[in-house]
Amino acid sequence: MKHRKLVVVLLIPVLFLLTQNNHSGKAALIIDSINQEGFKTKSIDLLSRNGYSVDYYSGEEVSVEFLKNIPSEHDLYIFRVHSTCINNRTWVFSGEKYQANSYPILQIAEFIHKAKPSQESGYLFAVSPEFIKEYNKDGFKDGIVLMMGCEGLCVNDLAEAFCEEGASIYVSWDGNVCLKHTDRAFLSIIESICARKSTIIEALEYAQNQIGIDPVYHSSLNYYTLEPDSQKVS
Repeated sequence: MKHRKLVVVLLIPVLFLLTQNNHSGKAALIIDSINQEGFKTKSIDLLSRNGYSVDYYSGEEVSVEFLKNIPSEHDLYIFRVHSTCINNRTWVFSGEKYQANSYPILQIAEFIHKAKPSQESGYLFAVSPEFIKEYNKDGFKDGIVLMMGCEGLCVNDLAEAFCEEGASIYVSWDGNVCLKHTDRAFLSIIESICARKSTIIEALEYAQNQIGIDPVYHSSLNYYTLEPDSQKVS
């Protein structure tokens, strides 16, 4: 079986943690396959200080099996992961190293693929929008999905997958993005949601004004929703 090489210029992850202070009853899930401390510490602090309980998964914990069963019943889903768009199809990187003999049926069906975050890195498994839909039925009910990786909204297939399985709104980049820039932008969104009590649309506008487009790749943040009244998404 032939495998195409999926190469991402920039990577991005997801994060989550457990906290005791759940005053608002809201829950956040951080999936962080990149797993660098700066974003993890700042995002968890912002969320926990503002009443969110936080679940955090990182690195190799973000396996193909984990992505088959993404924990549900969260208000906010933050994916700090590598992603890329090849031939109008968006792929989300796991933290699991590629092995040719693993998941043969899923590989044949092209639900998963071998992929490289960069030319210098080893191969990881990446999952498709069809994979998300097949294994996470109704799993994101009314949740906000923040996809921090490259090209998460280059086309709408991945956004559609999350929204068709219940997400109220999906936010990501329309092109490649530097890791430092995406961290700043999404921390700004999280801060606006938490401290300023903004709707997600207001938070996105705030980040666009404060942080702006990526200085290297000139990509912008955008959003996708199936809900016509998206301005009221909170």
